[in-house]
Amino acid sequence: MIKPPHAAAPHGRAAVRALGSALLAAAAVLGGCGNKEAAGPTQVVAKVSGEEITELQVNQALERQPGLKPDQLEPVSRKLVSGLVEQEIVLQKARDLKIDRDQRVVQNVEALKREVIARAYLDRIAEGAAKPSPTELQAYFDANPMLFKQRRIYTFQELAVKVSDEQKAGIEAQLTTLKSPAELEAYLKAQQIPTRSERTTAAAENVPLPVLQRVATLKAGQGLVVPANGGMRILLLLGTQDSPVTEEQARPAINAFLMNQRKRQVVEAELASLRKSAKVEYFGKYADLAASGVPPAAPASAGTAVAESTRPQLK
Repeated sequence: MIKPPHAAAPHGRAAVRALGSALLAAAAVLGGCGNKEAAGPTQVVAKVSGEEITELQVNQALERQPGLKPDQLEPVSRKLVSGLVEQEIVLQKARDLKIDRDQRVVQNVEALKREVIARAYLDRIAEGAAKPSPTELQAYFDANPMLFKQRRIYTFQELAVKVSDEQKAGIEAQLTTLKSPAELEAYLKAQQIPTRSERTTAAAENVPLPVLQRVATLKAGQGLVVPANGGMRILLLLGTQDSPVTEEQARPAINAFLMNQRKRQVVEAELASLRKSAKVEYFGKYADLAASGVPPAAPASAGTAVAESTRPQLK
């Protein structure tokens, strides 16, 4: 299924994703502990066996729920309060059992603390990125007509197939004379090729750029092949709908995209500078890393400030 595109993370997306999950867990732990000394009487929203849960904790939890609409704040806040109460109940029992002093727990908390602090530093660095100028916003708009002036909504019949190299050639030949999706499906069935088919709709910005450039040349009824693990995906264009976007409409998305791009560049430059000035030594079975020249994975992404989308995402 066509999904919004993402650029590869600079030093391993898997590592960054795993780290992101850990950071969310750390945020939950730190949010659960709260800052009770700073809380005044009017900030207390609940008590569990005398321990206060404060408005500050609720607000911190809300900050980890991006994209909430105004009418969602109240019901989400109530759910968060219930969740914090549940967390405090469990936390108190864990402390009674001295689980918080368990060596493994202490090590995990310390590791999460390191990650949160590193992330906070990179967030701060990212905030120093320069904002795009109006001229730069217009230049990006003019340079990408398929995303804006000539933007379309595409409807596909998408077929995922598992095939050998020989079968790929046959399918590609069928596409050159294709008259309908049913004709191709009949061919695949006759060849006993396992197929999964679904109808999908995608806006231009949600189609990978190399595919979009090819799709833009197709007429309804035509198709193209996209390589996939263990086979291929066949996109049959059923139809298009013009959905142009004006510069004024696109400006917020372009600004956010370029800003995120610059933040990512600023963070990468800072990491490179820090690595250059740091004295790093490897030992034991990791000694060969010193000579490999492979830069280490980033210690943390700069939160939501460093997005990975390759293009502006219109709302």
